[in-house]
Amino acid sequence: MSLHFAHPALLWGLLLALLPLAIHLFFRRRPKPLPFPALEFVLRARRETERRLKLRRILLFVARTALVAAAALALARPRAVAPEAAAAVTAGPAAVALVLDASASMRYQLGGRPLFERARADLLEVLSGLGSEEPATALVCGGPAPPAAPPPGFDRAALRRLLREAEPGFGHTDLSACLAAAARALSEPAAGAALGRRIAVATDLAATAWRLDAPAPMVRTPAGAVRPSVTLLDAARGAALPNLAVTGLAAEPDPAVGPRGWRITATLARFGGGDPAEDVPLSLHVGLGAESRLPLRAFAEIPAAGAARKVLSHAFAAGGPTAVGVALPGDALTVDDEAWLTLTVPREVRALVVNGSPSPVRQRDEAFFVEAALASASSSVRPTVVDAEGLPRVRFADFDVIFLLNVRTLGAKASELAAFVEKGGGLFLALGEEVDPDRYDAELSKLLPAPLHLVKTAAQRGAPGAAERAARFAEIDWDHPALSVFTGPGREGLLSVRTWRYMLLKPGERAGGAGRERVLVRYDDGAPALVEARRGEGRVMLYTSTLDREWSDWTIRTSFLPAVQRIAAWLAGGLEERREAPSVVWASRTVAPLEGQRILALVDPQGRERLLPPPRPGAAPGPATVTPDRPGPWQVKVEDARGAHLEPRLAFAVLADPRESDTTRLDPKEVTAWLGGEALARVQGEGPSGGEGRSVPLWSILLAVAVAAFLAEGWLLA
Repeated sequence: MSLHFAHPALLWGLLLALLPLAIHLFFRRRPKPLPFPALEFVLRARRETERRLKLRRILLFVARTALVAAAALALARPRAVAPEAAAAVTAGPAAVALVLDASASMRYQLGGRPLFERARADLLEVLSGLGSEEPATALVCGGPAPPAAPPPGFDRAALRRLLREAEPGFGHTDLSACLAAAARALSEPAAGAALGRRIAVATDLAATAWRLDAPAPMVRTPAGAVRPSVTLLDAARGAALPNLAVTGLAAEPDPAVGPRGWRITATLARFGGGDPAEDVPLSLHVGLGAESRLPLRAFAEIPAAGAARKVLSHAFAAGGPTAVGVALPGDALTVDDEAWLTLTVPREVRALVVNGSPSPVRQRDEAFFVEAALASASSSVRPTVVDAEGLPRVRFADFDVIFLLNVRTLGAKASELAAFVEKGGGLFLALGEEVDPDRYDAELSKLLPAPLHLVKTAAQRGAPGAAERAARFAEIDWDHPALSVFTGPGREGLLSVRTWRYMLLKPGERAGGAGRERVLVRYDDGAPALVEARRGEGRVMLYTSTLDREWSDWTIRTSFLPAVQRIAAWLAGGLEERREAPSVVWASRTVAPLEGQRILALVDPQGRERLLPPPRPGAAPGPATVTPDRPGPWQVKVEDARGAHLEPRLAFAVLADPRESDTTRLDPKEVTAWLGGEALARVQGEGPSGGEGRSVPLWSILLAVAVAAFLAEGWLLA
């Protein structure tokens, strides 16, 4: 350990400690001895008393000397510094930039205390140790971009207030960029041309916060660019920081669980070392805000240095927008112990299936396969089947979606069907031998995505080589909500469909042109197979072949059941557009209100409202770009004809930045080499105890000694 003084010029005050000695020597009397036998008896009695008085005078002298010396030393503000820390201190006065790491990983609890509090205390200690001639600046790094530090100055109170009021954030911090910002501040003329340059960084040394491939910080001075002296204050004191985290969450429908069953896959990881985690409790949370509940608990195993996936299945009680979250038990870093996502569970759909070609043989009946698919246990659709003769007695308004399967004509019901779709109903059309293209074009001209043309035969069913000559699905819009369920090997169920006959559509703008029509599937010859259109508030889908086995074998493929179920939900509005994937903290996202709504505020995961800036005068309500600053489910408060309320369909989820979950620490040798070597950079606070490389202030102890000496003097004089 070595001794350093913040104000060495004030050490001249130690000379005042000689005053008690000078006074003692000056007033010391040497009496001339004169023998007087009559007083010998009295003098013998006084000798015992003088011995005690002499001891008191010595103690009084020591107390006065200690009082003056301790006060003088305290004014010089000495501190004891370990040899390695002393080497990192810039020789002579310097302009200093204080950098406080306020990233999410600084919320890590070590010894019952957040690392951020340790880091703040370290920088406040550095600030208190600066000389009166040393200007300083400070910046708190915890936002989406490094803040701009003000030029160095002498307002210590403002810097102390900035550090004390700082709070750790929930996002990722690029400390390499923060050091570059600090170097720019030290390049200002206010730093002083004759002073050195020093940066003190208080951090947990998480490796993901540093970009050692970037240029090291440089300070511009009148003499040219120079490397600053950098002191890294390790808030973790060299300790490892093991951490368990939920780094990802995904969900997809799971028909095996039920009509509203979903499969939730959580990605779990372990960082910072440690043993494998076995039987880790895992909980599933469902619902938004006060409606959140805990329906499921499970256990997971996580390797020592890697990731694991845990699949949880859940059947929702009702359809509609909701949120799901997976949580681990709280550990030292709680910010990544849970992850959320929002999804839309399909609502129950009432479907009317109109059978245009009934058959006593069930497998040859036009509606057999559609009814079986919609009525399965995994479906949220409840079908009602009627034949073409019973169609006039049916009210379309009692249903959400209509399936017309090879129906010859609608007659007077055509206008009612058009009104049904215009008001938001769904319509699915499948063709066949009974369909007359000209009649359909006349009756359903307002609904058809494109006019019908004629039937094309790709191959005769059952003929030799028909399977090879049959048309196949080639161009498929996999991103469409009705077809997005098919991923990976599951897509083979669509690509393997064979079609022998199908209806061609008349070319024009309405079959994938600039209108509101969209071709979802094409045959390998480019002809449309499945076309979607918007008509008023409703949707229409046209399939150019049959939903039996006469023209196509789709009905016996594995893709038929999920495709028909999702098409029904999509046409009925029970399957909303695919939600935007969860973003990470500080990533901007756009929130688009529904028609007739105006966004008032965001509600963060803690239930606090965040008001949005008011729109410009005269501006129409529209999307808002927001930057969430913490992970969890966010809700959106809107205003419409119903008044102000939370809109579940606009809720979104934010994930903790996975880079902050990785608490693997950076090798101090790597960062010191990047900063210019040991001559310019040192890491203070290494070692589990935190004793190495740390400075210990001594002036408070000296002040206590001065007070004790003052009290002792008063007692001795009493």
